[in-house]
Amino acid sequence: VDNTKGRASTIDYDQVVQSHATRWHDADAAASYASRPPYGDELFELLVGLVIDEPRRVLDVGCGTGKISRVLSTQVDQVDALDFAPQMIAEGKRLPSGDSERIRWIVGRAEDAQLAPPYALIVGGESVHWMDWDVVLPRFARSLTPNGMLAIARVDDTAPAPWREGLLASIKRYSTQQAWRPFDMITAWTKVGLYQPIGSVLTKPFAFEQSVEAFIDAQHAMSSLTRAHIDADTFDSEIRALLAPYCPDGILRREVHAHLEWGKPLDPG
Repeated sequence: VDNTKGRASTIDYDQVVQSHATRWHDADAAASYASRPPYGDELFELLVGLVIDEPRRVLDVGCGTGKISRVLSTQVDQVDALDFAPQMIAEGKRLPSGDSERIRWIVGRAEDAQLAPPYALIVGGESVHWMDWDVVLPRFARSLTPNGMLAIARVDDTAPAPWREGLLASIKRYSTQQAWRPFDMITAWTKVGLYQPIGSVLTKPFAFEQSVEAFIDAQHAMSSLTRAHIDADTFDSEIRALLAPYCPDGILRREVHAHLEWGKPLDPG
């Protein structure tokens, strides 16, 4: 892992983007996004609390199907929902609140899409690691209002489940991104002078349940496990067998929480 530049792989960054990030152009992968766990009400309360300046305009980068945009649009003046995959945005427009007049859907890259700053908040999820941080973080810094923040959100299980190790082993076997290793994105940004961390909150745990089939579907909303690029039938059967002892009624019950970090992106130039 090249943590100096914050890349998610030892292979060339451009190759990663071309071979994996572009998989979000797959309509099936976009549809599977709906099966991912929700962020929960508390996270949205925290995000709204970060919107201090006027205009109350938010940029959601790598918005996917708009899980954040579609909720925030009811509480701020406008959300610019940006994603480089038109299939993701098309899916988002079909979902609840996707047709809101307060959402401006933008197909493009965070590095060079036409934006409408200033923004009182820029928010991103797990897709931010695909972006060229040397370009986007200085651009975000220039696009924020004086008190504007960059916030990064994710959802995690509150505790390791008994089936977790088996799931991770299956993912590792089938993943098309074998070079990837975990890394701390915020630490990488800070280390190279592109970010000043300010706050971090772990929300209260909340119950989340879904069918086993929906859980399996959510795995295919990862670029390394899209159905078009792995033996999906075999993978799905393996995960069904893994979960069967824990889900006799076909329902997977979990406790999850959201993690929110926010701070100031910096423009060293």
